[in-house]
Amino acid sequence: MSKSDLRPDVIWSFSLAVSFIAWIFLPPFRPFLSVVLLAHLPVLIFGITNLQAGFFCRSYCRIPGELHRCALTFDDGPDPRLTPAVLDLLDEFNVTATFFLIARKARQHAELAREIVNRGHEVACHDLDHHFTANFRRHHRMVREINTACTIIADATGKSPLLYRPPVGLSNPHLRTALAELGMRCIGWDRGLGDGGNRFVSTFTRMPHLAKPGSIVLLHDCLPDEKNPDLFLNSLRSLLGEMKNNGLSGVTVSTLCSLRAYRD
Repeated sequence: MSKSDLRPDVIWSFSLAVSFIAWIFLPPFRPFLSVVLLAHLPVLIFGITNLQAGFFCRSYCRIPGELHRCALTFDDGPDPRLTPAVLDLLDEFNVTATFFLIARKARQHAELAREIVNRGHEVACHDLDHHFTANFRRHHRMVREINTACTIIADATGKSPLLYRPPVGLSNPHLRTALAELGMRCIGWDRGLGDGGNRFVSTFTRMPHLAKPGSIVLLHDCLPDEKNPDLFLNSLRSLLGEMKNNGLSGVTVSTLCSLRAYRD
């Protein structure tokens, strides 16, 4: 077995089992082993909440060694209150991006979802409805709902995505096997404003400095707060301007990571 075959979740499970068995059969060491057992919990939480850790499955979060390109990604759309303005800005700066669509919204705003593709951008799957319980699903339900989401997106855009980003960037033990069955790849990010995205005006000042060579940048093209569109768009314009000044090209995730974006 090569080093790349050693999955962190398997190592964690083996360590937990050994520690528990030792706790049972070695009573004198129970105080120490109790601490060891408890230490497994924060590791698990870190693995669930951090796609970069690759704890449950490999996630594409950045491309080391890339010098001239990055990938801007937009989650939680399409949203007719913001997505058209985002598309106009991307056109203005000649940047292509990847939009991780919520299938329910893609069905509701099918014309806008098609417009994303027609203007040269990439669409990917951000699940069926982005429900807060999504990370509690088991394998079969996850396969069924992700597959349904991809079908809805394909009906709206003519493109059946092979790239998937889990809601809130959380993962669980069933994510790897579900995506493997569907032939899909998990996409994370290494830079962004957090999953709260443009819900918090205080984060906008960080946006212009997000893009770095090889990075996958997390943004959102939804508008939870009606007061924020101009502030958000001005910050996005600054980000695109910084990329242009630094000679940094914005490409799709599939281009940056050399992945297939869609089913044939």
